Amino acid sequence: MKRILPPLWGAAAAASLVVGSAVPAHGYEITVTTPLASGAKVTSILAYWLRDGGRSLAGATPVSAPAGIAATAVTAESSAPGGVRGVVPAAAGVKRASGPSRNVNLPRTTGKVFFVGADGRPHWCAGTSVQSDHRNLVATAGHCVYAMRPTGRTTATPYRYWIFIPGFAGGGTPWGVYAGERAFAHSDFTRYADLDRDYAFVSVHAGVLPKHVALRDAAQYAAFSGGLKWRTATGYTGIRLLPAGRLGDKVGGQGLAYNLPVDRPLAIFGYPLRTAERPADARTGLTRAYRRPFLAQDLSRNANELVAVRSAFATASGSPWLAAYRGVRGLGYLNGLTIGLSGPATGLSPYFDGELFQVYNTARRAGSA
Repeated sequence: MKRILPPLWGAAAAASLVVGSAVPAHGYEITVTTPLASGAKVTSILAYWLRDGGRSLAGATPVSAPAGIAATAVTAESSAPGGVRGVVPAAAGVKRASGPSRNVNLPRTTGKVFFVGADGRPHWCAGTSVQSDHRNLVATAGHCVYAMRPTGRTTATPYRYWIFIPGFAGGGTPWGVYAGERAFAHSDFTRYADLDRDYAFVSVHAGVLPKHVALRDAAQYAAFSGGLKWRTATGYTGIRLLPAGRLGDKVGGQGLAYNLPVDRPLAIFGYPLRTAERPADARTGLTRAYRRPFLAQDLSRNANELVAVRSAFATASGSPWLAAYRGVRGLGYLNGLTIGLSGPATGLSPYFDGELFQVYNTARRAGSA
């Protein structure tokens, strides 16, 4: 369902992107806001994912992306999306540690989102921290937040136990665990599962850094507080939950760009679902590729504002596509995110337009300082 909105952010040419200034525009409300979990529920959510050695994290499987998409390239110039271009600048987190690292040019902002699906089982997608007023916002695919019906429509009911772990690989939580607080999506997605609007932004609570504690006996178990604890077949285990602070303060937040021409290479970051050698698993880390996107559509799915890339690997839903990415800072401008595949290795994203910015603009102002 396509509409034309007045520009939300004025822009002038600067380098390869643009620099914008705010222009208010409120024709109607398209943003759906959904509560996920209150602060009182965070501990129980963390317990589900962290106890028993993180068994639920290790056993989570990638969420199923929308099936049967057969997108074709759009070649007519008249079909190119329009609108006033705009950007939101990125923001850095804590200073990167010095010293050699094979991940020095990878963004700390990217990680995995985990949730319990409608089937009652743990699943995951990719997500990325984006700049917001309260440094607490994650961008991902809409179907990584809201349950999908077999008919292809959404239920407008969010998944349970939603968390974000930046830098997740092999079960590690290097920069903390952040439980979802509120979700923000386009009404066309929550009502009709519109692929052109398959995106969501989630504000998260302050994070925690789990630290395992050995509890030798029943007395230590009884005395342990300030975290999670449970009995095992061989003894007792505890996890102390240390404060990690706000997501953006820890890892930074990607900028956001919208209404850009679809003719510049983007950096695609994500967790591959499979590689040439074998299927990916929980130990598979973040992968990167640079690809030139092109406009695509699948009229059988009423999707006519998609962007596609032909990639060397199939990334999970929610994987970020970054414009003007600078590896030394690990920051760029979010300008797409994977929502599914057309064929074996053509990744698809909604086109980032003014309506996406309106949803994002509502989300970035939410939360507490």
